[in-house]
Amino acid sequence: MKKDIILEEYKRMQKLAGVLKESAQSDELSKEIDKSISKIDDNMSYVDFAHAVANILKSEYGSHLYGKFIDELKSKMIDL
Repeated sequence: MKKDIILEEYKRMQKLAGVLKESAQSDELSKEIDKSISKIDDNMSYVDFAHAVANILKSEYGSHLYGKFIDELKSKMIDL
């Protein structure tokens, strides 16, 4: 019984560590993207930004991830 509790706690901590790492990486990436946008055009339209993101998805990630990307984006927008 105690072994099961320890194992579950370990799994929970591993998952939390993954989330924290992902959060730190995405925070850093957000800052770098913002800096790049500022260098190109402080008043960049959402249309140009969306087109740039779409180009990256097409060239670097592949169509099999489009749905997952949109789902994740929507879930993060709800959290804001």
